[in-house]
Amino acid sequence: MSKQDTVRQSMSRRMFLKGTAGSIAAALAVGGPGKLLAQGMHVPALVRQNNTVIFAIQEFAHEAIQSVLPKFEADTGLTVQLEGGPVSGNEMLTKYSPAFASGTSPVDLFSDADDDSPTFMRAGWVMPLNDIIPAETWDDFPPSMKDHIDGFLSIEGVRYRIPHEFAVGYFFTRKDWLDEKGVTTPTTWDELVAVGKEFSDAENGIWGTTDGLIKPALLYVYIAYLAAQSGGKVFEFDEQTGVALQFLYDMIHTHKIFPDTALNQDYTAQNELYMGDKVAVMRQWPFFQGVAEGNAEWYAADKVAIELPPAGPAGSKSWIGGWGYSIPTYAPNPDGAKALIQYLTSTEVAPELAKQQGFLLTPRYSILEALKDSGDELIEAMGRYADADVFAARPFHPRVAEAQTVVDDMASLFLTDQASLSDVLKQGKDLIAALDQ
Repeated sequence: MSKQDTVRQSMSRRMFLKGTAGSIAAALAVGGPGKLLAQGMHVPALVRQNNTVIFAIQEFAHEAIQSVLPKFEADTGLTVQLEGGPVSGNEMLTKYSPAFASGTSPVDLFSDADDDSPTFMRAGWVMPLNDIIPAETWDDFPPSMKDHIDGFLSIEGVRYRIPHEFAVGYFFTRKDWLDEKGVTTPTTWDELVAVGKEFSDAENGIWGTTDGLIKPALLYVYIAYLAAQSGGKVFEFDEQTGVALQFLYDMIHTHKIFPDTALNQDYTAQNELYMGDKVAVMRQWPFFQGVAEGNAEWYAADKVAIELPPAGPAGSKSWIGGWGYSIPTYAPNPDGAKALIQYLTSTEVAPELAKQQGFLLTPRYSILEALKDSGDELIEAMGRYADADVFAARPFHPRVAEAQTVVDDMASLFLTDQASLSDVLKQGKDLIAALDQ
């Protein structure tokens, strides 16, 4: 059975909603004040005297995290200090590498991405989690997550990061707009262009579609998304990757359904444009569902209807990736960090976080069981995408952050008319080959 067949089989909707959560390990019996009621938890007596745990994660997840901290702090005597985390793997490398390389860390626990984690793991800058996260937690992930965990969160079976987000680019649509015009959701690239032209009004800043394409990393994300639909191997700069690049160029310059200003915009700007009633359809990560619902004055279900991605030559595809929790090797409070990571990933707490924020949602049995009757849009969409074989593997390169930068730079040259497509494909191949040496 091919890897793609395995993913298709193991990620069916029946797989998602079948079974129950793994059993919760008994809490450690301890003397003294307090007792931790999550699996494998470190007891207060084992936590070092430093009573503050500094935890860095993107700010839009803070409210959900804060909702579960009172119990943790009461049981441990620890205080958790939340800090804003970088929004891309490249920014993670820029922010933390100097400290880690010098044998220090400004944080005890942090959320990091697929595209920086291999670098941190190879450098020895994050702790192995095999003996920290109990087996019950790892067993709570379905088989469909195994390849991703083995590829982007582990080295030779040693796990250094645990997922808290199952990231797939969902296709959000203004169903209210489409219905008003009697337009159907685009199911192919050609239909995306046609629908985009129905709504685009450049003079008034209204667009058929958009994304956050600022470098570093965000431009790569969208190119890889289109390459999954075109059948391209993005790090090989093959012909089908060229098809993806040309399609994006045409959406911006030929069809004018995609703003060229997106090249200078991040996801916050993208979301604001969409919620400002300026975009008809867009690809975005699951966290947008929580952002949209949090904008109570604007939100309505038909403004963020999730549909299947428009199909390119290789079909309706969207690659999976994600963020996860890691403990820096030089964490000032490693015992506190271990206690917190165990608590946040327990089968009791992880579902509570997932209910509040898509950035904290993964297809764990405990989460899916807790949410299966909730009417949660992301759970429903996850199953629908699985049934339609939308999920595509994230492109892997052992020096993934650098390889993504190559894609960023080459795509930018082409999209801004500084280089031809043929030159970009050739130069991209040469630069990737240099990384492989």
